[in-house]
Amino acid sequence: MYIALENIKPGYLLKEAVMAGTSNPIISSGTMLTDQHIRFLRAFSIQSVDVIVEEDSPASLYSASPSISALPMIDPMERLYFKTLKSVKEEFQRWQSGMNVEIARMRTIILPILEYTLENPEQLQKISAYSKKDVYLYHHTLSVGLLSGMIAQKLNYDKGLIIQSALAGLLADCGMSKTKMSLLTKSTALTENEYKEIQNHPVASYKMVKDLKLLKPEAKLAIYQHHERLDGSGYPAGAKGNAVHAISQLIGLADTYHALTTERLFRGRQSVFKAVEMIQQDLFGQFDLSVMDALFSLVAELSPGMQVTLSNGSEGKVMFVQPGHKTRPLVQLPNGDVIDLVKRRDLYIEKSEEKTAN
Repeated sequence: MYIALENIKPGYLLKEAVMAGTSNPIISSGTMLTDQHIRFLRAFSIQSVDVIVEEDSPASLYSASPSISALPMIDPMERLYFKTLKSVKEEFQRWQSGMNVEIARMRTIILPILEYTLENPEQLQKISAYSKKDVYLYHHTLSVGLLSGMIAQKLNYDKGLIIQSALAGLLADCGMSKTKMSLLTKSTALTENEYKEIQNHPVASYKMVKDLKLLKPEAKLAIYQHHERLDGSGYPAGAKGNAVHAISQLIGLADTYHALTTERLFRGRQSVFKAVEMIQQDLFGQFDLSVMDALFSLVAELSPGMQVTLSNGSEGKVMFVQPGHKTRPLVQLPNGDVIDLVKRRDLYIEKSEEKTAN
């Protein structure tokens, strides 16, 4: 059972060896944890450990230990996400210091959580909630990588191209490491000159990855093009139409969606459903419809019987989803009234929760 480090007490028996980016465990499995072990784990920023929880385990005999039922469980996705985020942050800081991108290392970082989310696509719903505005860039980097891989899977790409798409999404903003930190952490709107400097990051990112042999040419192109749009409104080259590669669009849409659904230093977050509508309406013509449908089917699927909360706080149940208006179904309120969100444009779905219809 994985338990948060803050709740670990001396006497717990370690079930799984603890690794910390080292070739050998920092603490071996079967170790009975002491205060010194716990301080050691904290020094390595370990957030949770796997311990044996049984009635006759040493932990149950230790008088200072709380009851196991009182200890919070660590969600597997949360544990894996924040472990990966720590590695992403470390890599970004290495790039800031002038180190090169090591593609084999980046593959090792992203692959465990990518495989987990590919097998458990419903876990993708959680990533926007994990993001924190003061370290947004690292969350964005990881999340765009995951979203890109998930969209690629939804588009039925082969496994190799799914991984390449995820790596390209993960590395799309690596060029931001060459931007002044004061600009990356600015809490107010950017000036025109500052915005132009930020717009140079796809070029900087491409320069950092162009010689990586384990990254396919289309992935490198996608890193350069992830802010290009089909209608020619993007940057850095203003490419349009077929000149914008499919993986470039995929990463660009993942980037846009995550930016909309997370809180940033100068802008609040939108709900999943509001973000989908903004992409459909405000960005129409910028992305291929198949790429948009792939993302929407991952993040905003509604079905009859689902419990939803509307933007005015009202709760209800989805009655019918119209094919052409997937985010604007008929919603029945507890008093029996039915709201047609196609007609009520002032309202939108704030959140949803799967529940079987009566």
